[in-house]
Amino acid sequence: MAGKYKTKQQAAIRECLELNKDSYVTVSEIEKYLKNNNYSVGLTTIYRHLEKMEQDGIVARINVEKQTGACYRYIANEAEDGFYIECEECGQVEKMECHHLAELYNHVSVDHHFSINPKRTVFYGKCSKCSK
Repeated sequence: MAGKYKTKQQAAIRECLELNKDSYVTVSEIEKYLKNNNYSVGLTTIYRHLEKMEQDGIVARINVEKQTGACYRYIANEAEDGFYIECEECGQVEKMECHHLAELYNHVSVDHHFSINPKRTVFYGKCSKCSK
C-alpha cells in the first residue's frame, strides 16, 4: 500500500494481522482487537480495508470449514509456492511451503490453461495430533 493514504484504523487492522501472522483471524476477532485498543471502527470499514489489503497482496482470505465468514492472514512477505492445510477434526490451519507443489501448479497452467492461486489453496485432512 505504499504511496496510498493510510489511516489509524488501517494501521491498527494491519497491526492485528501482523500480530497473528502465524494464524488466521476473523473479522470479529479484528473488531475485538480494535475495541480492546480503543479504536472505534465499524465492520464496514474493517471489510473495506481488508479488501484493499487483499488486492494489494498484504493479506490472504480463505473460507475455513466450520468457521462462519472468511478468515484473513497477513502474507506480505511470504513465498509464492506455499499453500494451506486444514485439519478436518480440530480445525487447525497451517501454512505449508513445499516446492513440489510448483510442479503441480506448472502442470495445471501448461496442460490445462488454468492458473492456481496458491494463497487461496487449502488441502483438507488430519493433522498428526488428530491422527493418533
